[in-house]
Amino acid sequence: MKNIIRAAIAVGATTGLMLTVAPAAFAATSTSASAASSASASARDFDDSFEQESRNGRATLEAEYSVEGDEEENNTFRLRGELYDGDRRTLRQGGRCAYTEVQVISSGDEDWDVVKRVRLCSYDDTKRFRVTAHDVSEVRVKTCQVKYRSSSTSSCSRWEELNLGF
Repeated sequence: MKNIIRAAIAVGATTGLMLTVAPAAFAATSTSASAASSASASARDFDDSFEQESRNGRATLEAEYSVEGDEEENNTFRLRGELYDGDRRTLRQGGRCAYTEVQVISSGDEDWDVVKRVRLCSYDDTKRFRVTAHDVSEVRVKTCQVKYRSSSTSSCSRWEELNLGF
């Protein structure tokens, strides 16, 4: 009987201690967690978003982008996108892969340079990707379909030039 009473007292004391320490520890943890999440959220802020489809609607790009810096020479362009393959046809039936291409003109240049090509050959699937480029003055994107083992594109959207704000 004494052992049962001692165990009950020990449990009661431990519970009381937990009830006094736990709220303070929880508050400190939640405060640091919310500060960390707001810091990481601000690091991942994207200013603009857009959606683009191939002409036949079988390839879709959803993306968001931002530019850090106000000048064409000292900036960082970031794009985060998801390419979706909506072509349910098999290769025998003429099915093709989803494809998107991102090009930039760097400050001081006049020619477009390819910074990212993304291909997805999996019906009803999505592929995520990121692009980072420095010192850009213009950016454009197009979404197409492409043959499985080729670079021959078809049903391309028009080039969409992104508004960089300068």
